[in-house]
Amino acid sequence: MRKTVETAVADGPIRIVRTPPVLVVAAALVALTGAFFVNAAAEGAARNGNAGKETAGPQVVGFRSARFGMSMSETLEAMQRDFQLRREDILEQPNEEDRTSSLVATVTEIFPDSEPAQVVFIHGYKRRKLIQVNILWGSPVTDEPDPQALVTTADVLRKYFGQLGFDTGKTVMNTRVDDGAFIVFRATDEQKRMVLLQLISRKVPGEERKGVENPESKDRVVSLWLSYIEDTGNPDIFRIEKGKF
Repeated sequence: MRKTVETAVADGPIRIVRTPPVLVVAAALVALTGAFFVNAAAEGAARNGNAGKETAGPQVVGFRSARFGMSMSETLEAMQRDFQLRREDILEQPNEEDRTSSLVATVTEIFPDSEPAQVVFIHGYKRRKLIQVNILWGSPVTDEPDPQALVTTADVLRKYFGQLGFDTGKTVMNTRVDDGAFIVFRATDEQKRMVLLQLISRKVPGEERKGVENPESKDRVVSLWLSYIEDTGNPDIFRIEKGKF
């Protein structure tokens, strides 16, 4: 069962809704476009009809053509369109603890020459609208993930996000946290929506060598998480009200 995870960083915990990965048999897919961001100034001017009234910086609005606030059916259509998926390639997965519901699929390439990835589109408990997107590379999508390939993908994405123009005061890069996660890139837009890229590692036995007993265990990168989060402080998940028990 997937749980809400709190990642401790300098400016407080971040609530990340991580649905447990479920491997889906999918057709060979090639996705060539990047994460879905829009320029806040351009969107604000288009919405208000006022080109002189601008908001600085990029906005985190979703992933590809799936946007926060979409219904399950709208997200399903976006997934099929973006990744050329058949309906049977997409699994609906409920989370009994959070009372959320996710649409899950596996694609072979999110961008050219990348490792296979699983995409998870999470819809909230009360509104049933898209609140978060997770993209996962490595374990358990791949039986034997290549740590160097995951690090390379992380570096490519870090450079991509770094050039988008996020406020440096709201950006964290290359920061280790205590639970085996390494924050490669984290940034929030002016609406406090977040993009978060993390390498996840676990301890593995050290290499056995002659004359060395109980070699020291090592950290081994096993997965890479990319999350687009609409609301890190108050996600739309089930919670018992304070004072009920």
